[in-house]
Amino acid sequence: MEMLSKEEILEHVIASIDISPTDFESARRRYSAVANWLEGGEYLSGDTTDIYLQGSFRLGTVIRPYRNSQNVDYDIDQVCEIKGEGTSARQLKHDVGDRLKENGDYKRMLDDEGRRCWTLQYASSDGRPGFHLDVLPSRPANGLFPHIEITHKGGVNYVWRSSNPKGYYQWFKGRNAFGERLLENQRRAIFAANLELYESIEDVPKRMIRTPLQRSIQLMKRHRDVYFDGRGNSPISIILTTICTHQHQGHGILETIKGFADYVASRLAVVLSEGFLPIDNVLDYQNGKWVIKNPADENENFADRWADKPELAESFFAWVYQLRRDIGAFKESSHTRDLSLAAYASQECGIPYCQVLLNNMSHGPVGSSESFLKLIHQGIEGKVTWDQVKEVAWRNVNQESEPYISKDVAWVNYYQVKIHSGTGLSDHDKTHVRDILRNRSSDPAFVLCCNLLLGSATAPMLQKCIRSRGEDVLSWPITRLAKGQLSENSRMIVPALR
Repeated sequence: MEMLSKEEILEHVIASIDISPTDFESARRRYSAVANWLEGGEYLSGDTTDIYLQGSFRLGTVIRPYRNSQNVDYDIDQVCEIKGEGTSARQLKHDVGDRLKENGDYKRMLDDEGRRCWTLQYASSDGRPGFHLDVLPSRPANGLFPHIEITHKGGVNYVWRSSNPKGYYQWFKGRNAFGERLLENQRRAIFAANLELYESIEDVPKRMIRTPLQRSIQLMKRHRDVYFDGRGNSPISIILTTICTHQHQGHGILETIKGFADYVASRLAVVLSEGFLPIDNVLDYQNGKWVIKNPADENENFADRWADKPELAESFFAWVYQLRRDIGAFKESSHTRDLSLAAYASQECGIPYCQVLLNNMSHGPVGSSESFLKLIHQGIEGKVTWDQVKEVAWRNVNQESEPYISKDVAWVNYYQVKIHSGTGLSDHDKTHVRDILRNRSSDPAFVLCCNLLLGSATAPMLQKCIRSRGEDVLSWPITRLAKGQLSENSRMIVPALR
């Protein structure tokens, strides 16, 4: 059997969580029917309607959502733009809701009023997934085409909020160009696999075509969904999409995701070491706040909630570092388990990365090598047993022949393994750590690491260590002990707390 390349493996895995042509046609029939129904209505708030998709269905980045350890219904976002004079947000919102309720089927399917939209619930049937269709009432913004104002309900009050989905789509489209060859090849493949759906190759919709950029965003969204399953503070898709699209350099899936993660990590490291960032209008840090500008509306900051909920920033950076580790592991192993997507290729081409690491550390000391630090991360993430990690760590301590610094590093790593595994440090261990700290007090790395072991690390220690050793400090597994130790302002953006 012919071995697949890493890019081909990624294509297969992402395709398994993408919407199928059958489900896409079902969704298209449904959102088209809703659009036709809304276009035929009469509204107190206006008389001209424009109904169009926004979000992942329009951008071509839709995936099967994942919650509670299982795939769930697709989400579709549809804008209902009504042009009128002097209407209120409340009136327009309920005009759209009332029109939907005039249809008996839609009235039955309609969920309770949301803050911004009306949601129609299409139940799964015949083994096919269901859909949530969110209808977003809006009006054109005066003199700012194609900007719109959307209704927003907060308590009993309704207000207008600015948005520009058409502008965002055009921005994304301009950076997601693809040639006729890709279009033709994918159309042929989709047509050949779905002869019952299409009469000709030309019938395959362009919305089913996927570029490396779209595939990269799909993979990152799935990785995020699995990572945050059962947790709160998941980053919104528009943040992932915007940063990744800005950084896309025309590479394949693997390099595009790596470029995204490396960029975010480098920006974070500068903030932690210097306290500020040169503005690049992608991921900025201004006046103590993170800024991710909407490229279609300079007044909108996609990270505006991070200021009030700093745990959102902490969670975003923690996830990016996990994505970085998982992509790096897959790059070495070619095994889809290392991607942490809860989705797998039908043909596995390698062995899991944890086994690769263990095979490379089967005998002799491995010191503080990057591979050993990655093994500790694998232990923290439950991908390898702590007994296996401890055996390597203890072998390092006993067999490390180089004196002084290397031996102390081996002890520090052994002690962090004890803490990560839940064993903790004895009083004797803590005394030894203090001895190492006293002997290495001039080395910022030892100062930070020993204090992390003792639970007494501070933000200046982290800052000094990054300035001395570079941004790789934030990839050290020992930084995952930082929670509760650093000051609130620094702790919120140390990436490896989870």
